[in-house]
Amino acid sequence: MNEYIVFGRGELAIFALKFLHKNNVLKGFVADLPEPEWQESVVDYCIKNNIEIIEFHNVENYLGNNSIGVSIYFRKIFKIDLINKFKYFVNIHNGPLPKYRGVNPINWALKNNENSHGVTLHHIDEGIDTGDIIDQEIFSIDSNLEVIDVYNQCISAGKKIIQNSILKIDSLPRIVQDDVVSSYYSKDDFDKLGDRKNFTR
Repeated sequence: MNEYIVFGRGELAIFALKFLHKNNVLKGFVADLPEPEWQESVVDYCIKNNIEIIEFHNVENYLGNNSIGVSIYFRKIFKIDLINKFKYFVNIHNGPLPKYRGVNPINWALKNNENSHGVTLHHIDEGIDTGDIIDQEIFSIDSNLEVIDVYNQCISAGKKIIQNSILKIDSLPRIVQDDVVSSYYSKDDFDKLGDRKNFTR
């Protein structure tokens, strides 16, 4: 049986923990510290629900042949030697990969006046958001929306992906990303966002 370790923060990480715990496949949680003050504490949730909190530097001690890592808004870049110790290591990204790789995908989609956006579940590899796609939810957006509005849409889409796909990783096909249509934004691009830097204008 597969065992899942969740890495991350925020509401979607809590949803994943609840879902995996309910299905008796949760090994533990690795917190992304410090946790944002505006979000519910995942650490507090784990303490209240007797979910094991794993220190990042101790993760390897919890791994077996059927360990699956799930990254949800985790801010560290995983090294390939750790990735390879998992059966699968996947990430939930707030963008319709291969478009909007990197940081602030919601902000950039609105800045670029996109009429759709999405959330992607993908395998983690050595690149940044470049791994094979497992599942994707696409939804409509428009330029009148604020970043917080699309963020909330992403949370809803992420919950669907967790419910529909996270337990089926063994059987779902891997879709190779098309680099020709990809886009990438780094932290160095942040000042170019103008009035789309924050949750609201």
